[in-house]
Amino acid sequence: MPGFSNGLTEHGNRYRWRLFTFVSFSILHAGSFQGGGGGGGGGGGAGDLQLVNRNGKEISEPVVEPNVNKINPSPYTITLETQLRSKLFTDYDLLQRPNQTVNVMVSLSLLTINSLIWEDSRLSWNGNTTYDNIRFIFSNENYMWRPAVIVENSVSDMSVISDEHTFMRIISDGHVVWTPGGIYEIHCDCDVTYYPLDKQTCSLVMSTWAYTSREISLVLGSEAVLTTYFSENGEWELVSVSGAAESSTRESQSFSHLKFILTLRRRPLFHILNTILPVVIMATLIVMVFKLPPESGERIGMSLTALLAYAVYLSLISDNIPRTSKSASVLSIYLTIVLCLSVLTVILTIVVLDLYFNIEEDDVPVWLKRLTHHVLIKFSCWKRNTCCRLKIQPIEKEHVISSNKDITELTAINAVDIARGRKKKLDTTNTEQSKIPEYTWKEIALIIDKFLLALFSILVLLTTVITLTILGTHY
Repeated sequence: MPGFSNGLTEHGNRYRWRLFTFVSFSILHAGSFQGGGGGGGGGGGAGDLQLVNRNGKEISEPVVEPNVNKINPSPYTITLETQLRSKLFTDYDLLQRPNQTVNVMVSLSLLTINSLIWEDSRLSWNGNTTYDNIRFIFSNENYMWRPAVIVENSVSDMSVISDEHTFMRIISDGHVVWTPGGIYEIHCDCDVTYYPLDKQTCSLVMSTWAYTSREISLVLGSEAVLTTYFSENGEWELVSVSGAAESSTRESQSFSHLKFILTLRRRPLFHILNTILPVVIMATLIVMVFKLPPESGERIGMSLTALLAYAVYLSLISDNIPRTSKSASVLSIYLTIVLCLSVLTVILTIVVLDLYFNIEEDDVPVWLKRLTHHVLIKFSCWKRNTCCRLKIQPIEKEHVISSNKDITELTAINAVDIARGRKKKLDTTNTEQSKIPEYTWKEIALIIDKFLLALFSILVLLTTVITLTILGTHY
């Protein structure tokens, strides 16, 4: 029919096809019965129906007795639907809920609220065979009752879900299906600890407004969250969806509400290439500052450049991370540590340059000589001096003893000699250690440079490995 939906037209065609089949079957059945009676000769049974023709003669062939009580449904017309609407909505109060407790089935689609389904017995016409060819009709919220449902954790709008332009489908058994659309901005607690390789869980809470749980009970649909219309996002990956029916208490009244839980995980490729990798590469600039010769004159400029680069990156990442003090990002902590190391690099570079270009006539303090000779040289491996190198001298045997008596005597003599020899060696060692060689200011500056290069390499490497391990393990 023109002016109506395809669903009505299809239902109408389906019923007309069924009616046509029924009539055809009755005609064929009656024809075969009459033919059989004609072939068998006259005389009907006592229970047979006797008919007369136009001339008044009786027809003795038995025929099928028609069902006079059967009322065929009227074919679908606009007038018929108008009559049905008048019948349903006459004396209908849209402020009155259908029953004492109305069960509203809710399911969520990531594009919109998928459907709200409830039963309104006042809108049922199943018992009236006149309207059997009308399976459903449409109406809107201006003419019929609807459940008052809100998005409880919305931050932009706390009004009741309403859309007068979205029609409600009223089915013949009294069930109403409504699919309102809308864009909902909701509040979610963000955990930025593992940014940018983080995973976020967000909940959309729907609750009844004004109606308590005794009057409206919200129940989940067969599928709590539908992902049929969901399209993949370039930044976030949908990990899982779920739903739960709960109840809350407000002002000593119990209210029904549903919680739809969405778990999202950030896609890592963009942030690895644009955040993590540049930060790790720039961390090597801090170490390379101590590799530049002091005569180059670029050490201060390079250390300040590394410091400013990290400051800029820290501000950019802080702008992208949600502002919260509940948790701190591991990446932000890493940047802060490297930023502190960069500041120390600038300070230590100034100290080293001051030592390197110091006046040669000034004497080097004794404490600085001892520190350089006993610590800095060994840890910086200056001229192959290390703290782990040991000198082992083999023990030579000068005599071969054959008798047991000689062995005993020589053992005592050797023990005394060995003790004396060790004492002499210790005295010699102490004398050598007391003699600290003379170092120039430039040598001390270069030794400190090499020591700081090794120290900062270890610190940056450990910090980077620990940070990447924490982020990778969580993801």
